[in-house]
Amino acid sequence: MTRVLKPIISFLMFLVVLFFIATILIIATELPEWGSAAIALTAAIWVGYNTWRLVDGGQIGTSVAVICGALIVGGLGFIVGFLGPMVLAKDTSQGPLFGIFIMAPLGVILGAIGGYIFASRQPASAVD
Repeated sequence: MTRVLKPIISFLMFLVVLFFIATILIIATELPEWGSAAIALTAAIWVGYNTWRLVDGGQIGTSVAVICGALIVGGLGFIVGFLGPMVLAKDTSQGPLFGIFIMAPLGVILGAIGGYIFASRQPASAVD
């Protein structure tokens, strides 16, 4: 079962972080599109790799768990808050702002806390 779930989960987390980081960078910075894409792709590959290791049964350090948790949960919150209002209420022009200003920051904070709690419950042999 792990052989099937490992690539699926890793790829989904890769896509979540890629969309999250790329969209936030395009909206909030004046970087060229290729610069935003490069940063988002680097972060998404890193999160996908660490998700692969974690699903495989490996241990990850505290800082990696905190950053990955923040990016994954923040990305999921952003996607739900950004795309959800567009799907549910097509006539609202300010619906996506809920994802940008409320769900994404809340998801980043909760994901970082969850990553820290997860890492603190791992056996002491995890490398930081």
